[in-house]
Amino acid sequence: MKHIKLLLILGLFIIWGCSSLAYKTDFDPDIDFSTYKTYMWYAGKMPAGDALNANPLVKKRVAAAIDKALQAKEYSIGTEDAYDFVVIIHAGTREKTQITSYGYSGYGYGRYGRGWGGYGGYGGHYGGTDVYQYDETTLVIDIMDAKKKEMVWRGTVTGVVKENPDREEQEENIKNVVEKMLSDFPPEK
Repeated sequence: MKHIKLLLILGLFIIWGCSSLAYKTDFDPDIDFSTYKTYMWYAGKMPAGDALNANPLVKKRVAAAIDKALQAKEYSIGTEDAYDFVVIIHAGTREKTQITSYGYSGYGYGRYGRGWGGYGGYGGHYGGTDVYQYDETTLVIDIMDAKKKEMVWRGTVTGVVKENPDREEQEENIKNVVEKMLSDFPPEK
């Protein structure tokens, strides 16, 4: 059941608004990124729990957006024998809970009106709690140096996944998220 839920979530991937996304990047400051010109995609096996592997159509769209963003920065796909860095993409989803408590008290009214025999006081207390469960997805782009075989750059974006009305809008949303993620690649010295 959890696997089906994960497929559904990723099938509806990334309609996040810019304000609800958390972007982060990190890199190795000792790397001279200006020497990078070519890249290859990671061809190894990803862990069984990788959310992108669970939905190959979404993974293909994310990879296409990354290719387009990197090629706009004048990187090109290398050959099996000659490339400067490796691109690895993966994603994960986790269930989150938001609890909001509303507590109201101390309102009411006292006795009034003599001829009416009075109206008894009421000091009410009202409180409520809303519990909202949602899924939060994190997309990760890792850049690994081909010669050193070490990770040299990582970009992540985390946010709440909402439904996409159609494939074209999903592709546009993925493109926008990937472009924003890669806006800090290569990092400036």
